[in-house]
Amino acid sequence: MLAAVLEDIKHIELKEVPKPEPGYGETIVKVKACGICQTDFKAYTGERKNFTPPIIVGHEISGIVSEVGKGVKNFREGDEVIVSPAIYCGKCDYCKSGLEHYCVNGAVIGGDGFDDVRDGGFAEYVVVPETNLYKKPKQVSFSAAALAEPLAGSYKGMIEYSNLKLGEDVVIIGAGSMGLLLTQVASAAGAATLILIDIEDYKLEYAKKCGATHVINSKKESPREKVYDILPKGPDVIFEAAGVLDAASLAFDLCRRGSRINMFGVTTPGTIPVSPGHIHFTEIAMDASFSVTPRTMLKSVKLMEKGLVDTSKIITHEFPLHEISKALETMNLPERIKIVIKP
Repeated sequence: MLAAVLEDIKHIELKEVPKPEPGYGETIVKVKACGICQTDFKAYTGERKNFTPPIIVGHEISGIVSEVGKGVKNFREGDEVIVSPAIYCGKCDYCKSGLEHYCVNGAVIGGDGFDDVRDGGFAEYVVVPETNLYKKPKQVSFSAAALAEPLAGSYKGMIEYSNLKLGEDVVIIGAGSMGLLLTQVASAAGAATLILIDIEDYKLEYAKKCGATHVINSKKESPREKVYDILPKGPDVIFEAAGVLDAASLAFDLCRRGSRINMFGVTTPGTIPVSPGHIHFTEIAMDASFSVTPRTMLKSVKLMEKGLVDTSKIITHEFPLHEISKALETMNLPERIKIVIKP
């Protein structure tokens, strides 16, 4: 099969590699679409180092089951499916507690979050355990369905961890793909005021399409002053989805007493100064969220199936697999949001 193999930092090579065979309980999925996540791009640039090249990355996958191994009971050849990249054992205490993304025996298909990183979706075929497959709704395109995993992560952070309530006021820092999925989730969940902050007007226009009631370009105006012009009493929930330390600092700066913060986007090392005393007396509640669970994947699929979230709204570019180098170059452009590879 044809695959884009990451050989070294900024060295990705299209080559013919052996097509995988399914083991017990596994399927082979013919990849129809695979989104490029920022973590995939960080693997390419060398910022992410939790794997040993050569490897095939890519973890936002949809496709068609082309082969089933022994022991597979609920899927068959020809099924249109969505892949969850987080592999879990189902037997450890974390799994039994519903925290499958903490699994002590866990692995990940082409992505981040576990030390065991398996070959991913920037290829024509990928091995996927049956437990990691979800039926794709017929009315959802393969490209849109490939974004079920980041949508599940957004749902997990916004609803399950930050516990967004109907009528609350939300600020999201960062209008990239995750920020825009968070925007759609918050809008569907009934956020009263929904403010997006970014440094690119291009992305802020997408934020309006995704349900933002207000947008702020922090290069042109003070984000704190503008937020408090819109919300004199301050926001209930603040999501850092920009992935940079300055955004994490801004999240604290935007807090009022009782605000809740979710550190959602920063995945690379680094620190910011915080005051424990300030947190104590303002009772700021801080949380974070990474990866997905089977429960949040099911919620994600339902959100797409019922039309409550339209992941296709954030797709700006699609490339065939043989143009993956061009796709990775496009990741550096300011006028792009979500890029999808279609083998």
